Amino acid sequence: MFISNESVKDLASFLDTVWEVYGSVNQPVIALPDKSPEPTWAYVIAIKKDKKMQIFIYLFREQSREGVFYTNEDGDVELVNAKAVFNEALDFTGSMGFIMEKTELGDTNEQREAIVKTIPAFLSDLKAYKPPTSGDELVLDAVYEETDADKLKGTSTGGILKNKGGKQWLAKVLSLF
Repeated sequence: MFISNESVKDLASFLDTVWEVYGSVNQPVIALPDKSPEPTWAYVIAIKKDKKMQIFIYLFREQSREGVFYTNEDGDVELVNAKAVFNEALDFTGSMGFIMEKTELGDTNEQREAIVKTIPAFLSDLKAYKPPTSGDELVLDAVYEETDADKLKGTSTGGILKNKGGKQWLAKVLSLF
């Protein structure tokens, strides 16, 4: 079970020990204790600490720049139990209406740090948080080149376009919208 933990202010000191992060793709209107309802983002974050894991749920109210942490009532969990507790955190956020998606943290420490620093749970000054805007560029792990045009060709059968190019094909199709 997860409980509100006001003693945790941010996770800035844990930047280099992040194990896994899920973030919400939607913003349901949530009323936190003693707060008015507001669209809210959710994050489920696992931090590796020695031979244990700390699992955090972070709810961030972007308009008022406020956040609240929830932690496992049993504290740190053994590595063998970490995935089960992490899934419990995902269920907890799901029960509030959040749709959670895994955040790819990158392959290098530099990529990981750059991505993690965009998550408000890791910021000590929430007033300085700058949310991504719809005009921000999304860089995929593969770049489409004209020489790959044959991979983008799909065949239409009964209104269904068949994928013949993996992620590049999907990225190209989505870029048409």
